[in-house]
Amino acid sequence: MAEKPRTFSKGEFIGGLVAALAVGFFLGSMFMEMRGAGQMPVQAGVSMPGQMPGQMPPQGADAHDHAAEFARIAELEMSLAKKSGDQAGWIELGNLYFDTHQARKSIASYEKAVALGPVSADVWTDLGIMHREAGEPKQAVETFDAALKLDPAHQNALYNKGVVLLHDLQDRAGAAAAWEALLKVNPSAKNPEGMPMRDMVQGLKKS
Repeated sequence: MAEKPRTFSKGEFIGGLVAALAVGFFLGSMFMEMRGAGQMPVQAGVSMPGQMPGQMPPQGADAHDHAAEFARIAELEMSLAKKSGDQAGWIELGNLYFDTHQARKSIASYEKAVALGPVSADVWTDLGIMHREAGEPKQAVETFDAALKLDPAHQNALYNKGVVLLHDLQDRAGAAAAWEALLKVNPSAKNPEGMPMRDMVQGLKKS
């Protein structure tokens, strides 16, 4: 089975901003270790779904030792059970579930943060990424749109929206429109493999 196209992860840049770009589903907030309000600077991975705290991520998810993340998850779960109105705590927990490949739990945590008040475009983008990982592409696009309502120039939201439209919803015109909007913000944008987004848009329009 072909590998699912990736989005930019938290901490990654879109084209021309750094030399090394990871390959895969292009997730999260775009600038180095940028997170939503109240988020902790946890290393972001390419991200995904769920197991109980203390368990290892699914085989092959990544080679990173998540012991520290799982320990922090346990602390936050205990804390939030007593202080459920802690929006920053829910965002941090969502980030940690994101980084330890627990999409459903990440979605639930981010949604609790959203219910407590406004959140940043970065948080909406990360939530959209988790919806995509959970097999919910339509919800992912809606969530990227929520990010773009707050920040129309959010590069990862634009890129990720195009990925989901193209690869999950087979909407070539929609993907091209999202990536054209990205190019207006960053004319030198590239995908994680280093291909200029301008070339990708042209290819979509020709085919």
